[in-house]
Formats: sequence, C-alpha cells, structure tokens
Amino acid sequence: KDKKAEDIMSMPVIVKQDISIYEVIVNMFLSDVGSIFIIDDQENLCGVVSRKDLLKATIGGLDINKMPIGMVMTRTPNVVTVEREDSIVLAARKIIEHEIDSIPVVDTDKDNHTMKVIGRISKTNITKLFLEIAGE
Repeated sequence: KDKKAEDIMSMPVIVKQDISIYEVIVNMFLSDVGSIFIIDDQENLCGVVSRKDLLKATIGGLDINKMPIGMVMTRTPNVVTVEREDSIVLAARKIIEHEIDSIPVVDTDKDNHTMKVIGRISKTNITKLFLEIAGE
C-alpha cells in the first residue's frame, strides 16, 4: 500500500500527434504495448491511443498512411492519468474502473495546465508487484 506510481512505472511509449496512424500501428507492434501516449509539439500529453482505437481506424476505411494519429486518439482531458506520488492502489483502481490497459504517469504543471509523461503503469506492472509481494 505504501508503493507509489514512480516505484513501479515503466518507460512510456510516446509519439507526436502528427505522425500517421500507420506509423503508430508499427510502433505499437514493435514496442509490444497496448496503448501509446500522444504528445504535442511542446511535449505535453494531449491524448492516448489503444489497440481498439487503431482497429476502429483501420476498419473505418481511413487512409492510415496519411491520417495523423491526432484524428483518432482519445484527447485530454478525457485521458486518465496518475501523478508520480499517487499510490499503486489508486492506479490499479483507475485501470479497472476505466477498463484500460495502461495509464500514463505524469508531472502536472497546474499553472500552465500541462502534463509531461514520465512513465506508464500497466496491468503487467501491477501483476509483477503482486508476485513480488507474494514472494514469487
């Protein structure tokens, strides 16, 4: 219960909002993740895209080689996040409640209303912690 998000977070997979849907699909496959975080030109979190979002885009007949990922991503403020000091229990609760694969760990600048992605917590991170606690 004392563990914080920063204690178990892994490296985030991040892309800019203007790259093509096709490039994001390739990136997701090569990185072996279920979601990718999208940043703007100032490197602030502006969205997230999941496997399901990419599947919808490809089935929908979009030209995935030309269409930027920013057109199909889930945009902030609808992106669920945690801060580095938030508890693992809170992160796990948000993942379950929102039925998502992973959650970005962010540093928020409340004055400028910006978020920098510093990590990610996935179901795998939480499962590894569970096994560690169980002594496996």
